[in-house]
Amino acid sequence: MLKEFVAEEHALHDAKAKQAVQDFWIKHGYNCIENPDEYGVDLLVDGKDRKFGCEVETKIGWHGSDFSFPTLRIPFRKKKFTEDHVTFFVLNQGRTHAAVVNGKDLLKSPLVKVKNTMVPLGDYFFEVALSDVQFINLLAG
Repeated sequence: MLKEFVAEEHALHDAKAKQAVQDFWIKHGYNCIENPDEYGVDLLVDGKDRKFGCEVETKIGWHGSDFSFPTLRIPFRKKKFTEDHVTFFVLNQGRTHAAVVNGKDLLKSPLVKVKNTMVPLGDYFFEVALSDVQFINLLAG
């Protein structure tokens, strides 16, 4: 069973999270635009002889800079974005830090079924080892 789309939750986090990551890429010398395809990967990034997509989400349970979870979980439904070169950014609630994983490392991660308040029967997630995750300060120069 997949989590249903919750418009209110999306509206609270989506635009600000995408803007924070877009600002990060631009600050580091890349061109970055929001994807005009609302069903595609969130951001389109190019520069420095590279072109890739960037999928962005917010982990509302992550506060501050320290990631206090044993693994990084990314919803299985995001697998559709791994057909191209895609980098996944999972932001803390304050949008100051991000856990970053590339599509190849995501795909080699095991799937786990996790019960939660949104999907009581459980939803599937890639469970990414923290050794495959890069943690970055989005505000650093």
